[in-house]
Amino acid sequence: MRNHALKFAVGLAALAVTGTAHAADLTGIWIDNTGRGAVEMTKCGANLCGHIVWVKEGTNKKACGIQIIGNAKPVGKNTWDGGWIYDPERDAKYSVELKPIGTDKMRVLGYAGSKFFSETMVWKRATTDLKRCNDTEPTPAGEKKAADQPAGEAATKTPAARPEKASPKDKTARQPEKSTGCKKYFPQTGEMISVPCGR
Repeated sequence: MRNHALKFAVGLAALAVTGTAHAADLTGIWIDNTGRGAVEMTKCGANLCGHIVWVKEGTNKKACGIQIIGNAKPVGKNTWDGGWIYDPERDAKYSVELKPIGTDKMRVLGYAGSKFFSETMVWKRATTDLKRCNDTEPTPAGEKKAADQPAGEAATKTPAARPEKASPKDKTARQPEKSTGCKKYFPQTGEMISVPCGR
């Protein structure tokens, strides 16, 4: 009877350890709290990182591939902290803490400096038949893809043509004709009369 009870207790302990290990594994694809996007959590060294791999039909598909979580470090039992989470709508980064809730949910706590100023979100594990985005190449947070840039920015500007300089004018045409003689004023008649120079 004692042996049977001992085996039963060992079996429960093994199940508890197995359940804890599974709950602590946050890798995989998670649907965010809005239900409009999914993030794939992967190992980046000893830490956790996440990229958007699915968006709901009709939403912004340009978000596909953007890194949304980075460098979340294991800091305790079933807790990852010290990393960052990116908010594409606000184009801002915040600190993040990750904790599993059972086997199919994850608590995502985003905070700015202090956890007193935080927002808690609950993400759910995605189903296995979730269709990924067409473009899942990782893109650094906040960085625009070339396709997102306005067409005018990519175009090469053609320098404006410089106006041609006017050809030099013929200075000799404007030079006054040289006088061949001298003029003298006669007050009696009020006229200027040409006279030989030197007189």
